[in-house]
Amino acid sequence: MQINYLDHLPGEFRASAVRLFIVALRDKFVPVFGNDKRVQYVLENSLDPTHCITAICDEKLVGLIAIGDSKGSFINPTLKTMIRTYGILGGIFRMAGLTILHHSTDSDELYIDGVAVVTEMRGKGVGSQLFAKLEHKAIKDGIQTISLAVINTNPRAEALYERLGFVSIKRDNIWPFNHIFKFPFESSVFMVKKIGGDDFE
Repeated sequence: MQINYLDHLPGEFRASAVRLFIVALRDKFVPVFGNDKRVQYVLENSLDPTHCITAICDEKLVGLIAIGDSKGSFINPTLKTMIRTYGILGGIFRMAGLTILHHSTDSDELYIDGVAVVTEMRGKGVGSQLFAKLEHKAIKDGIQTISLAVINTNPRAEALYERLGFVSIKRDNIWPFNHIFKFPFESSVFMVKKIGGDDFE
């Protein structure tokens, strides 16, 4: 079994990337976008294929890390797209929800918007390799910090990232917006990993 890791998303995998991403980040995305066919349309048409690391096996997308940096992020829906899809009030309301989840990235930082691996490939090292490739990219680009946020309802993910070298920096509480937007979490932990060194291979 050969897995190829790429620093972009090939065009033929846009739809499958969105489906995978929605499942992995359902606690963040479903309250904002809903779970009908509109979310697939919005995300597929708001996707930047250069802001991710992907894993391809047997001509199938099996994993990805979505990345944000000072130039943009993996998913970039515009207000115009949101209004066209959900109506004026619905579009504005949903953009407000996205603003709560947004992280402003520094010039020397890569922010992980999300990590997703298909069920049948979990436990086979795909996620670890995606993180390794991301660190390669960061070092090549002169980036010193990789960051992410873990919602408080996912302690297993927080423990996993700690094993990967991430350190908890702060906890961000989104109350009362978790009630307004019906997010199934009330806070997130912001975690950071400092990287660098000429001996990284």
